Amino acid sequence: MSSSLPETLARARAAVDARLPELLEKGPAGERLEDVGDALPSAAREALLSPGKRVRPGLVFLAGELFGAREERLLDPACAVEMIHAASLALDDLPSMDDATTRRGRPALHVVHGEDLAILAAVTLVVRAFGVLSEAGFSGLKPSAALDLVSRLADASGLLGLASGQALDLRTKEAEASFDRLETIHARKTGALFVAAAEFGAVLGGARPKELAAVRSYARNVGLAFQIVDDLLERQDPARTGKHSRRAPAPTFARHVGEEGARRLVAELTSHAVEALEPFGARAASRTESAAPLGRRTS
Repeated sequence: MSSSLPETLARARAAVDARLPELLEKGPAGERLEDVGDALPSAAREALLSPGKRVRPGLVFLAGELFGAREERLLDPACAVEMIHAASLALDDLPSMDDATTRRGRPALHVVHGEDLAILAAVTLVVRAFGVLSEAGFSGLKPSAALDLVSRLADASGLLGLASGQALDLRTKEAEASFDRLETIHARKTGALFVAAAEFGAVLGGARPKELAAVRSYARNVGLAFQIVDDLLERQDPARTGKHSRRAPAPTFARHVGEEGARRLVAELTSHAVEALEPFGARAASRTESAAPLGRRTS
């Protein structure tokens, strides 16, 4: 079913918000976790269920719809992507990293629950994400497809993805932040999970290798544009991002090329994203629409 961008993203967000607590609180056989006075479940729930835009799960749905994938097949993999994202935010806010006191306008997870539980909650979400994908292989998704998704999410999370991007970000001084270095940081820290999300939808829809490459290019450009807009919003008014960090200013494109240069770069990336999906013609209309709104957002 083809629909407009806002409709698809709203439907994805509602479905993911309803499904996330079910996946976190129930085991593979459907049994509910018992409350034995352990504070970790509460911390993990708070990390996962705090209000968010659910952009990455939305990309799973957008790409999946492009190839005719059924939404019920997309839902749990989309939730797995969001679990990795939520874990990365909890880690990103730690005093040893960005030293953030707030996230999404609320106290950061470690401020409420302590660093120990914030770290353990992040680990819990990462492990659960891969558990969700493995369970999908026993509930209608072909085991080979589930294994493919596991591999893609692992790559997006590790040495060529989130973990590496965060490490490079933390260890790169502003004076050392060349254009290429910034591109590498953001391609890994933000772009890798955007790419994995879009690949999930395409793989679940049976995309061929050339089609998968086009979707990957689209997501890579959208992800980088999304991060640059984030940096611009934080530079203009930190309160708009809902995050307050005590870390020294991180290297960003906005600082490297200036605000006007960063805006031009967002426009170029948006154009490249649209071009990547041109071979799909009218089928890709709502996906090409999605590049611009993500770049123009104000929060």
